[in-house]
Amino acid sequence: MLGRVRNLLLLLVVAFAALAGAQNVVVMQSADAKTLDPTQNRETPTFNVMLHLFDALVFKNPDGTFAPGLAESWSALDDLTWEFHLRDGVKFHDGEPLTADAVKFTVERIKDPEAASPIAGGYAFIDHVEVVDPLTVRIVTKAPTPLAEVYFSEIFIVPPAYYQRVGAAEFASHPVGTGPFKFVGWTRDVSLTLAPNADYWRGAPSLPGIVFQPVPEAITRFSSLSAGEADIITQVPPSLTAAVDGATNAHLATVDGARVLYIGINTTGSNAALKDARVRQALNYAVDRNGIVQGIFGGLATATTGLLTPIDFGYDPELAPYPYDPERARALLAEAGYASGLTLVLGTPNGRYVNDVQVAQAVAAQLQAVGVTVDLQVREYGAYVGELFGGAAPDLFLIGWGNAPFDADFVYWNLLRTDQLLSYYSNPELDALIDVGHTTIDRGERLAAYLSAAVIIQDEAPMIFLYKQKDAYGVSDRLVWEPRADEFIYLYGATLK
Repeated sequence: MLGRVRNLLLLLVVAFAALAGAQNVVVMQSADAKTLDPTQNRETPTFNVMLHLFDALVFKNPDGTFAPGLAESWSALDDLTWEFHLRDGVKFHDGEPLTADAVKFTVERIKDPEAASPIAGGYAFIDHVEVVDPLTVRIVTKAPTPLAEVYFSEIFIVPPAYYQRVGAAEFASHPVGTGPFKFVGWTRDVSLTLAPNADYWRGAPSLPGIVFQPVPEAITRFSSLSAGEADIITQVPPSLTAAVDGATNAHLATVDGARVLYIGINTTGSNAALKDARVRQALNYAVDRNGIVQGIFGGLATATTGLLTPIDFGYDPELAPYPYDPERARALLAEAGYASGLTLVLGTPNGRYVNDVQVAQAVAAQLQAVGVTVDLQVREYGAYVGELFGGAAPDLFLIGWGNAPFDADFVYWNLLRTDQLLSYYSNPELDALIDVGHTTIDRGERLAAYLSAAVIIQDEAPMIFLYKQKDAYGVSDRLVWEPRADEFIYLYGATLK
């Protein structure tokens, strides 16, 4: 019922836009933004909206290099101190000037324990922020941080005066930034509209406006693209790639993605069975990764070894994916005392990732074949990921993680370091190795630490390793835009034919 109501609302929005002669670029993602407060979130559908409303100190290019953002220049004064020189004359959408105080306020807001930001752990490396003068700011870290610039590129600066005047809750739904587009309106689970910022410091964008619409169903996104009601649709499944490529008004755009899909295992929860490495290994042996890659993705995915891929720094080519071995899985379960089986809850979002429910169903069936009773729970993505970020994961949870920096640190720190963003595992030996990679500049030392970590991860099996897939988008022929490997949908430089 709710789905039908949402689809009706979407049709009304599209119809109204057509009647008004609007030429807004319509982007259909699989999920709505969770918040518009950049100090509180950075998961992909939300981040793609924020990219247009806000700017960071530095801008990450599609190839992973960095360019000036709100900071016209920056440098490392020593191993711990980064100095940024801000652009003069930049203003927030409400007219408030950009100053070093805004940078300090934003970082401190992320790190404030009372704000309870789910991304705070990613910025634990920052010790403090110093305002040198109105246009110069220093960020001092607790230790050398190899990926500091990556994290700086994702700190979207907010206006202190407006934020404090309206409060966090109001800012999250009516944001003000310095970005190329301004906030217009947001009907949750229906549409979010942005208008061009004519006074943008890099020059006004060429697009007349952007509308983000959450549409979990891939077939609905495709139908909208075919009907000329969408300009970009994300996560085209293999079953629809030929249809998209054959559309008269659109084309298929693909890129090798940086996201791995896995099933997290809640080893820190109340289920004692999951604290036993033999049980976790059994779950990995029970899953037919190659069968999933071929049967569900038609080969447009690759089974992963651990959480890294060959392009990632820290990847160990000597390790191999867990083979499909249900007999070994049964033996390990029996050895751990679960010969008669056990019961686990498996959560999955619906439509956030390509064929996510199908994958979860396949994994559930394969686990049940070795004696594990699975209670599969299909969830709306926003509520689901909120619970995961909040420490309330079920026994097993299907989730994806994009490794935009192509570096083990971005994965291991967030997913496996004790008490970090999506970590439901704790191992002091692994933590020590992750810390070396997180705080050491020397690449040789970092690589050695990550290779040792990969062996522990393989043996301990803190999650069920699955696959990495190719990202496929449907793009209307009227729009000139190319996808990025990091899944960022950034339309500032896009044009209409």
